[in-house]
Amino acid sequence: MNNKEFEEKISPLFAESGFEIVDLKVSGQGGRLLLQIFIDKENGEVNLADCETWTDKIGSYIDMNNIISGGYIIEVSSPGVDRVLKKEKDFLKFKGKEVKIMLKVPFDGSRVYYAKIEGFENGSPIFSDGLKFTMDQIQEVRLNPDYNELLKNK
Repeated sequence: MNNKEFEEKISPLFAESGFEIVDLKVSGQGGRLLLQIFIDKENGEVNLADCETWTDKIGSYIDMNNIISGGYIIEVSSPGVDRVLKKEKDFLKFKGKEVKIMLKVPFDGSRVYYAKIEGFENGSPIFSDGLKFTMDQIQEVRLNPDYNELLKNK
């Protein structure tokens, strides 16, 4: 089962819950599947109790709906301050924020770019300095937070 198939199968569980799947990874580990699920909350930050609750909910949902046969390990966590951005709504939510863009193949001699998000049009994110890549060209886009600023506010 790949990431997209797994996300489609568990997405109904998140409908109208106030939580969303930000990212997920399905991989093999010691003969069992490792399911890493990164969640976010509409109002507020994801805490340890949220992760514990969703681990139980997802495990029960998988078992009740026979989504996976055999053993698996679930890891549920927050997306973190350097969260991955994948969906149009992510790019719109974080408009004006600095990101690290990693491309699948080099463009002008580089696979890594740093820019600010300016918007999202026709299925593609738009970045500062006139950078525009299609989602097919992008390997990953992550927020690139100013850690010094984050630590000042704690």
